Amino acid sequence: MIAKLFSIFNHKCPRCLEGDVYANKSSYDLKNITNMKHSCDKCDLDFEREPGYYYGAMYVSYALTVAMAVALFVAYIVLFPTFNSVTYIVALTVMLLVLAPWTFRTSRVIWLNFFIKYKPEVQKEVRAKKAA
Repeated sequence: MIAKLFSIFNHKCPRCLEGDVYANKSSYDLKNITNMKHSCDKCDLDFEREPGYYYGAMYVSYALTVAMAVALFVAYIVLFPTFNSVTYIVALTVMLLVLAPWTFRTSRVIWLNFFIKYKPEVQKEVRAKKAA
């Protein structure tokens, strides 16, 4: 479980946890936001599984945005007891727009982690190659 979380939050290969999934590490380089590597540099895992593979990541993205909306709602209620729906909607819109690039990329990595198992032996092989 820790390996999956490491892979998700650092956008690393889910099999070896060494290679990067994206060519550019910044989620906010908007010109290159969708540029994924074709395969892992370290363990040669193919990130382009099949055509349309990442359509499922839309559902993950939806779940992430709902979770963020609920978290903001709870924080808003706790911090500002006099609830004003207009300010909540404005704050939610700003938050979702600012986090949209991160959500897009992270949902793809989460989708990869649903189907690809972490293999410690592959990670050991990769580290041995790196040390040699």
